[in-house]
Amino acid sequence: MTNLNRNTYFALIVAVTSVSAGAMAQTCSPPQRFVDQPPPALAAPDRLAAHTEEITVNRTLAIVVGTAQKTDLKDAIHKAGDLPWVIGEYPLNSIPFGKPGARRLVCLSDGSTLEEQVLEVEASKSFNRFRYMVWNYTSKQARPIEYGIGEFHHTGIDPSHTHIVWTYSFKLKDNEFPGYLGALGRTLFHWMFLDRDYAAMMRATLEAGKAEAEKQPSGEGN
Repeated sequence: MTNLNRNTYFALIVAVTSVSAGAMAQTCSPPQRFVDQPPPALAAPDRLAAHTEEITVNRTLAIVVGTAQKTDLKDAIHKAGDLPWVIGEYPLNSIPFGKPGARRLVCLSDGSTLEEQVLEVEASKSFNRFRYMVWNYTSKQARPIEYGIGEFHHTGIDPSHTHIVWTYSFKLKDNEFPGYLGALGRTLFHWMFLDRDYAAMMRATLEAGKAEAEKQPSGEGN
């Protein structure tokens, strides 16, 4: 498989999602024949391909988390390479996004969609955790992906700095390439995509979020 084919194959397979409770854009609605599918059962962690990025922000935990929550999803995710970008969101239930169980449809620039659901939220004065799941990709190129799990850890490391750890893990389908290759397939997925274009997107998104948070007055709490 050539570099060009690898890039084309994986460029559109992953939806770019993150923590955001912004207003739902009017550019997104369920397409014809859309079926709201239940989330897949979670596999053991050792069957996932995962990548982690980290950054420290020169603002309090409250400011960093509050800024992220006020940012629309389509503005929060930084475009990278040939990855499709978010153009809108559509709620699939009545639970406000940001709370466990909330589910939404996310529309991407290549015309495909996916579903996203909040799994867990944990918050204290010094720590915030947000875990979410993505599945039901409609792009043909996304055929190898069963689901993705995203998780943010925000930790207030001192009165004026917050450390963010963002991990994205993907479960590959067992009957599609490269998932049917087991551990080797996950290694190939890392090499061809996860540690390249997707890692670049994650870093760029964290850098953009850091810059936005650091625009806020340091004395502003929420």
